[in-house]
Amino acid sequence: MPEICLMTKAWRSGAAWVAQMLAQAIAEQGATIAFVAPLADPAERDPRHPNLTRIAQPRELVGDHPKIKRIVASLSRIGLSVFSVLKLRFTTRNFIFTIPEPLLFTLPMLAILRLTGAKVIFIVHDAQPHAWALPKALRGIERGAHALSYRLSTMLVTLTPAARDALIEDFGISDSKIHVIPHGPFTLGKATPLPGSGRLLIFGSLRRNKSVLEVIQGVTLARRAGSDVTLVLAGEPLKQEPGYWDECLAAIAEDPAGFDVREGFLPDEALPDLIATVDCFMLAYQNFNSQSGVGVLAALAARPVIGTRSGGIDELFERGLAGQLIQDGVTPESIAAAIIEFRREDLSAWRQKAEDGAIKIADTLRWDTIADDYIALCRKS
Repeated sequence: MPEICLMTKAWRSGAAWVAQMLAQAIAEQGATIAFVAPLADPAERDPRHPNLTRIAQPRELVGDHPKIKRIVASLSRIGLSVFSVLKLRFTTRNFIFTIPEPLLFTLPMLAILRLTGAKVIFIVHDAQPHAWALPKALRGIERGAHALSYRLSTMLVTLTPAARDALIEDFGISDSKIHVIPHGPFTLGKATPLPGSGRLLIFGSLRRNKSVLEVIQGVTLARRAGSDVTLVLAGEPLKQEPGYWDECLAAIAEDPAGFDVREGFLPDEALPDLIATVDCFMLAYQNFNSQSGVGVLAALAARPVIGTRSGGIDELFERGLAGQLIQDGVTPESIAAAIIEFRREDLSAWRQKAEDGAIKIADTLRWDTIADDYIALCRKS
């Protein structure tokens, strides 16, 4: 009988990776756990342990498939996931959700779990979504659905103090209901030295609150000022922000030689080779309260960042992340100034700072202690 159920709809990218490693770590720390999620991609990342019961769900379809086929696949995953979780209620009391199914289906499931005496722990990556799914006229309904998910949960876990504060301020959640537990490190093998290539990297979801457009414009300004840099953009534009990526592409077209665009999902196995070619990550985030998985990835890959102190990036700087701060607001001019300042410092100095930072953050963000925190929450009376 599993003591804990961990459920997510994610199966690839950083959000899935976090859930997979959390399930593995909880099992390794001695608790029995049922992991309800689609099979991992790549397959070797799927958690395996004698304490872990794997309940695999269908993946959603990505890529070029007919719309009706994608809808059927999604509904199949949703139905089986909800059924699997509710079936576990007969033997399991503790349920952890991270990136669950759409709230239309998740809210009734949470209500049933709470009515039957289950403990529900909801991992809140962002108090409010990066981009709203419904039109502005229906924003109140969507906001209300998020608020209800927080109310229906027994406990909420945020990855940063900033996200905790946002829940309290934006939704009136009691501080006593919220626990701050960061997510742990990503493992990519041995870090490589900074190459001195002048290549900068934006990686992951290409969305407005990462200031992608301003970074593109800042790189163009830095190049005009004589800084020999190239920006690599590797990831997927956020579908809820139609038109934003078109603005970014138009800005790139003004100086195409300064950019290496790799639009689309980047497989995990391609990451080490890509990171080995860059000198730093760009984290010019705004209106961001969550922990930055990309920031953790940069730190443990011994790469400095050029970024802000928004949300969990500030905490990473405090833990030892090496980097150049963007001063005086996020504008093309302030980003260009930060890039130029970064390039002025000797590469060997950045290399040493980044390697020291990797050691510090690896020592303070540990999956075993994180798993222990979740197990303690589940066992708390």
